[in-house]
Amino acid sequence: MTTMIDVIELLEHDHRLIEALAEQLELASDPTEVRRLFFTIVEELAAHEAAEQTVVFPAFRAVVEPSDDSTLIHRMSEHEELNELLAEMRCLAPTGFGFTKRGSALMLDVKAHFLLEEETVFLRMRETFSGEDLVELGRQALDVKQRSPAFPDDHPRLADR
Repeated sequence: MTTMIDVIELLEHDHRLIEALAEQLELASDPTEVRRLFFTIVEELAAHEAAEQTVVFPAFRAVVEPSDDSTLIHRMSEHEELNELLAEMRCLAPTGFGFTKRGSALMLDVKAHFLLEEETVFLRMRETFSGEDLVELGRQALDVKQRSPAFPDDHPRLADR
């Protein structure tokens, strides 16, 4: 029997997991552990982002007024910024100051993005969609997450850097 989870619960679970991984990354000192955590964060973010881009954002866009689309535009631009930061980190030595500095920035950016997403997109979706609709979107998002490309070779934003 499959447990039904709504899309917001699924994505908020992702948020807490990625935040916890980012905190572990900031505290880690062993280069092997730093690298493992970094790749885990990137993989989790890639799957999370794929679900949002493929399922959540189109559903959100379908219910908002075109003049109120700025919320989504801001959240998508934050995705781009996170991807750029991750791409920069990929090129740096895990033990270097630059990596550490960007790791701290990553933790702050991830937390800020998740908070804004939860307070804008998720709140609006919770107010607009029925429970059944949110569960169906959750099913679709989970399917996308499970099929999303793994980092680093298949992630288009990071593989070409």
